[in-house]
Amino acid sequence: MFADRSELHQYIRENYAEITDHRIDEDHWDLLCTRCQIIRGFQVIKREISGNTVKRYSQKGMFVTETKEFDTDFDAPVTYLFRCPVCRSFKQWIVYELFNENDERDERTYYFKVTSVPGEGLEDIGELPENPPSLRRAYRQAIRAMDANAQLAAAAMFRRALQIITRELLSAKPGNLANELTEVVGKTYNGIMVTKNFAEVGYIIKEAGNQGAHPDKDPDLLDFTSEDAQDLQDIFMELVSDLFVVPAAKEKAKAAFLARRKIAGKP
Repeated sequence: MFADRSELHQYIRENYAEITDHRIDEDHWDLLCTRCQIIRGFQVIKREISGNTVKRYSQKGMFVTETKEFDTDFDAPVTYLFRCPVCRSFKQWIVYELFNENDERDERTYYFKVTSVPGEGLEDIGELPENPPSLRRAYRQAIRAMDANAQLAAAAMFRRALQIITRELLSAKPGNLANELTEVVGKTYNGIMVTKNFAEVGYIIKEAGNQGAHPDKDPDLLDFTSEDAQDLQDIFMELVSDLFVVPAAKEKAKAAFLARRKIAGKP
């Protein structure tokens, strides 16, 4: 709860990611299209602020509905609907628009994203094994944590997903994750050998996850920004791609070629 508007605004500034730099003009924003996998100038196809309010209350034992026209509440979040100009996919953001109340000379509006529907990250990787289910759950929760600006939680969940891979899929002896990463080098998964690069990339995810889960004495490491979380997701995707995505793509391409050329899979 908030005592006044200033408390609300302070909470927004401290807890939500500022996205002002993404705004090009009233009708366009620079956003990542997760289908095209590139940043594009998305078109604003709808911008909606709360306006009318319906009040329902009891009077003399009876329910009465009253509809009133209220002034637009500029402290309420704004719903934006964006559309990619190329693939025509759309996304929805819930945004707060705030003025700089501490500087009358600054007439700009600052934008803070509360969440997006659906999440900005790819919540599912089709090539990830369905078993154990805990792997997909951990990855999905990492992406949702990023979308909710809970970047420390996202780092911890990426680490959890990594440890599920080492223990459940690569059969490492449960213990210290650093030892598990060393142990799995040279093992095979579905015919793919786990390389030293897997362990090196995994080490980065492990360390970042530890920073997300445990307080650090270094003041530079107390916070975990949205940029940090995005980079960590990219690093996790490198690890997952080597082990799951690339082999699956190769098998899919091979199967498609054999089918087109009517070649039997085995001699």
